[in-house]
Amino acid sequence: MGFRFKQFSVEDEHASMKVGTDAVLLGAWAGNGRPEHILDIGTGSGVISLMLAQRFPGAMITGIDIHQDSVVQAEKNFRKSPWKKNLDVIASSLQDFSGGQTRKYELILSNPPFFSDSLRPHTSSKKVAKHTDSLSYEELVRGAAGLLHQEGSFALVLPYDKREKLAQLATDHGLFLARELSIIPIQGKGPNRYLSEWTFEEQEPAKDELCIRMTAKEYSREYKSLTEEFYLAL
Repeated sequence: MGFRFKQFSVEDEHASMKVGTDAVLLGAWAGNGRPEHILDIGTGSGVISLMLAQRFPGAMITGIDIHQDSVVQAEKNFRKSPWKKNLDVIASSLQDFSGGQTRKYELILSNPPFFSDSLRPHTSSKKVAKHTDSLSYEELVRGAAGLLHQEGSFALVLPYDKREKLAQLATDHGLFLARELSIIPIQGKGPNRYLSEWTFEEQEPAKDELCIRMTAKEYSREYKSLTEEFYLAL
């Protein structure tokens, strides 16, 4: 099974992963400037890393994932891309990776693996529960803060109702909200996803919202504009 974008493709030989809207939104929205080193926590099949490689062609991008099948698939997708020399994937938990890492990253991203719309292999409920327990919100924020460059940014996507919990954890680790994007799945509904970017610099955050679809069959102009550099067609 394959998912084709304009400049790369994401293949899954075992049809065990999906390219989720969460990942595409985060990959298209997060980051700015010219980050030299980027870390993708929970890379899955590698689509966010590939999108960032397209947006920041000079950056060295590392994806980490605790699922060996995901790492193997990401390696294959990276090798087929135009940016294979800039992409690397490591089989590791964030806890282990951060414990032995001295490099600081100008951009860190995560589409956490314990939510429904993300790049994850389909596994039994027992394995999913175990994986959920392996990386808490606290560990994710603490790990990212420890690896983040002083002038870098940490971006992630979460369910909308988790934004206050995230804000408290970020504050506890010296991070300040730089910008946020509330995601409305279809016109007339309330937000169900929350994209945010955090830095060590206190500032007035930029706040916006984006509606993905006007109707079940029609994407919004704003969503098309955000993702048009990646999708073959919408």
